[in-house]
Amino acid sequence: MLKERVEFLCKKRGLARKELVEGLVTQAHFANILAERYPFADDLAELIAARLAVSPEYLIHATLQDEATLERAEEIFARLSQPVSALTETDVNELDDKNNALTIELTTALMKAVYYQQMNDGDAYDYIHRTYLHHYLEKFGREDEPDLPVPLKKALFLYKIQHYRSKNQYFEALNNSKRLSALVEKGSEIWLTVQNFLMEASVYSKQYETAKAIYEQTMQHVYSERLYHRLSGQHLAYSGYCFAMGLYEEALLALSMAEAHLVYTPSPGDLFPSIMNNRIIMLTLLGELDKASDEISRFEELAQQETAETKLLLLPLLLIYRCEVAFASKNWGLLSQGLSLLASYSLNEDQQMTALFYESQLALSSVKKEAFMEAALSCLPYFEQTQQTMRLEQLYETLAVASEDSRRYKESALYYRKLVYLLRNK
Repeated sequence: MLKERVEFLCKKRGLARKELVEGLVTQAHFANILAERYPFADDLAELIAARLAVSPEYLIHATLQDEATLERAEEIFARLSQPVSALTETDVNELDDKNNALTIELTTALMKAVYYQQMNDGDAYDYIHRTYLHHYLEKFGREDEPDLPVPLKKALFLYKIQHYRSKNQYFEALNNSKRLSALVEKGSEIWLTVQNFLMEASVYSKQYETAKAIYEQTMQHVYSERLYHRLSGQHLAYSGYCFAMGLYEEALLALSMAEAHLVYTPSPGDLFPSIMNNRIIMLTLLGELDKASDEISRFEELAQQETAETKLLLLPLLLIYRCEVAFASKNWGLLSQGLSLLASYSLNEDQQMTALFYESQLALSSVKKEAFMEAALSCLPYFEQTQQTMRLEQLYETLAVASEDSRRYKESALYYRKLVYLLRNK
């Protein structure tokens, strides 16, 4: 870990390894120190630290993994793996970004990144990556089983799960969920959370029998241990399984059960938006547009009771629901109004790409082919990267037809092939 920290500090200071050790020690000898084959003498550490503008302890103790260090890292993981409603910004900010032990420092950074992502705080998320995490993820984040202390390994796996979930890359999310599940105590709160990740990822990767088995095992544990505060989350996860299996009525019933059991949940605000989101999306996909609109109105009323910060996050989402219903009903006037309102909000990447998708379909409805192609091609790479099948079906079909009409037959054939492949693997 000393090597990774020194490389980070050199990069930050714009120093080459040769410049760092010039006049102090040979590069070969220093390489052996970084590889922990030779001891790092205190006098040398003091001179190297001065060139890196850090304390000698920041280098000497970089590899520290004693009991106190591991306990502190575990405490940070446990603290920040709680639901975001159980945390405050103060809870997160009061954790020091720097620590002599890299195990503690990197665990803190990873868990802060998880928190920022869940809070949709894109600026803080980007900053911690740009100034710190990108370097260490390059070093430690690519190995299937990194040789790291357990608390740091758990933080890394949780970080990867949330990252891959945000990208709809569920095979990777599933693999990391399995690894994290093996490291946490069965029956603990984080174990129950990971079980939901496992079920979600299993559904999206079409491992339906596995998903059902995980659900039944977890529900059995929840009831046997009387963990009723987890019932809403379990019903929510089950609703996704049912919908994927085509059990639409059962899926909507499971969402009603999830909402009913919120009375047992200490922080219903964590789950209620997800329940409403899933119900609105399901009703829209089923063509129950009036019911979907009623649910959106109910959600809007409840959003007005939230803090200004929460409302700022919810209002663009609610507008997108309205746009989706307008698109599904081909109400182009209403869709145009919704897009105009969306333009006044700060949107995350997914919302920006979704707005571009609507713009492409709105332009197509008005036979504005150039505007359609520009918007469609702008959002297509994002939906391909995040594997959003529903959007891709619409884009491939409309791009194929538009290309054919413009006599770009090779492009048209390419989009048709992509569409056929998508439908075969749906």
